[in-house]
Amino acid sequence: MGKVLKVREVGDPILSIKCKEVDVKNINQEIMEDIEDLKETLNFTEGFGIAAPQAGINKRIVIIQVDKEKCTYKDCEEVPTTVMINPTWRKLSEETEIEFEGCLSVPSIRGKVERYTNIEVTYYNENGEKIVKKVKGFTARDVQHECDHLDGIVFLERVKEHNGFATKEMINKFKLKEESR
Repeated sequence: MGKVLKVREVGDPILSIKCKEVDVKNINQEIMEDIEDLKETLNFTEGFGIAAPQAGINKRIVIIQVDKEKCTYKDCEEVPTTVMINPTWRKLSEETEIEFEGCLSVPSIRGKVERYTNIEVTYYNENGEKIVKKVKGFTARDVQHECDHLDGIVFLERVKEHNGFATKEMINKFKLKEESR
């Protein structure tokens, strides 16, 4: 069982660096401990995904986990705890949606971000097996958001509209569409 790590907030230098690739042919005890710590940290939050740098780990690891009952996003699908090592993605169509996003590293603030709605994600699981999966809707948004963290990008950098920010409280008060993270 892992330990809950401190979630790094915007302004922490680790959130602005490109993370190091994991040697998938050598998934050792240290990497497995990092994965367990990330799972435990995500379970301690209300988020649907966490990237390693958000917990102070300079590795290309993402954990995605979505409980459909807790998700307010319209295209939300149940996603069991999924470990993604060295994930990459590519768009499957030009179709995009602009929706509010939140982030564990940016508490209280939400922003309207345009994301591709259909993508193919390629990653390695904790056994070093290569996985290629097509995902859509909220899951596609979640994967893109978490992969951004691995490249030192926080969603705030993706907001283009001058009125593209709101607090979580205002979104709830005015019933704006939001995706929780």
